This record gives sequence, C-alpha cells and structure tokens, in this order.
Amino acid sequence: MKKRARVIQVSGLRGILMMVFIGTCLAAGFIAFPAICAMKLWNYAANFTPLPLINIFQGLMLWAIVAISGFIINDKKKFIVEFQAPIQQLSEKDMEKLMERVKFQSQAKVLNSMLLKSSELKPIEKITPVEKTECQKVEEDKKETEKENV
Repeated sequence: MKKRARVIQVSGLRGILMMVFIGTCLAAGFIAFPAICAMKLWNYAANFTPLPLINIFQGLMLWAIVAISGFIINDKKKFIVEFQAPIQQLSEKDMEKLMERVKFQSQAKVLNSMLLKSSELKPIEKITPVEKTECQKVEEDKKETEKENV
C-alpha cells in the first residue's frame, strides 16, 4: 500500500455538482457511448443479414458481454475461467490406505475423548500376554501393509 492516501474532499454545493458532473461523464463515456455504438453496429449488420434490430438496452447488454469477455480473456495474472484435465484419481491401494488411516484416526479420537472424560486415570500395572500378542499382530499387519506399498 502507498504510505500517503489521497483524500478527495467535497465541500459545499459546488463540490456536489462537480461530483455529479464527473459521475455523469464517466457513465456516458464508459457505459452509454459504447452501448450506443454496439447497438448501431448491430443494427447496421442487421440490414444486410436476417438479424433482428436491437434497442439501447440490448446494446448495453451486448456491450457488457463484450467487456466482461475481454476482461476474462485478457487477465494475465489470474484466470477466472480455466480448462484443465481432471486431477488423477486415487488407485484402489491408495484408497484403501486412506480409508485405513481415517479409521485409525477416528478410533484414536474416540479413545482420546474417553481418556479426557474419565475423572480418574488408573496407572497400567501389567499387560497380559493376550493383549501383548494382539498389539504385536496389529503392528505386524501395519508393517506388512507398509512393505506392500513401497
């Protein structure tokens, strides 16, 4: 941004009339005149072809279509309308990994909420061999899926 902002001060009736005059000139120069030109050109072309004649309002709409199309086509910084190939979709393996990850995260959220809600946290004293082997199975399955994906 600029350091110095320019402020237009309108004071009195003369300032208001000047603003109205400037606004009218801008509207006439950038809206009405091109609309009249578009209407005249269309009606001139309609004399030689089977096109219908248009009025000033339709000329204004024609000018708006031309102006907006020009802005869309000539915008070099950022395109408003783009045509691209669609993004590549996930393969079945990638989709399965993603779903497995989502399921794991949802289970972790449930467990975390249960831990936070419990008023007393009991220390874990001993892990039984059955629980240990189940955890080991989960870890082995996880390692196998990672090896398959690599």
